[in-house]
Amino acid sequence: MKPLILFGWLCWAATAFAGQTVLQFNMMSQAGAPVTYVFALPDDYTVAQPPVEDLHGKLQHEAGVNALTWAKQFYGARDVFLTGVDLKEAPAPYFLANFDGQVNGVRQHFFAVVLVDGTVVQPTQLVAAQ
Repeated sequence: MKPLILFGWLCWAATAFAGQTVLQFNMMSQAGAPVTYVFALPDDYTVAQPPVEDLHGKLQHEAGVNALTWAKQFYGARDVFLTGVDLKEAPAPYFLANFDGQVNGVRQHFFAVVLVDGTVVQPTQLVAAQ
């Protein structure tokens, strides 16, 4: 029982201090195992971000290009299609990129979170208890 409590506390601590969570999703990894990814905005980013003005879509386009380049490498994906890039305003402005592609031979949906300065947020991988 004590190891289970310790594991739960460690998981809570890891997510509590990781920043503001904006997305959590499940998929199959490159190795074919189920995996859960959590995207969180950095704490220093969420404190004081002004509203985003992207009237001509330049920031959105750049976010999509950065996300696509990152996603192919991070997920080990092939035959990838960028299906959307949406500006989210809360808890702070960021872009959410949606993909459809093959990972380990299985077509699936996956995501990227991009800050308005073009930086792609690295997700945390949750590990299932064995």
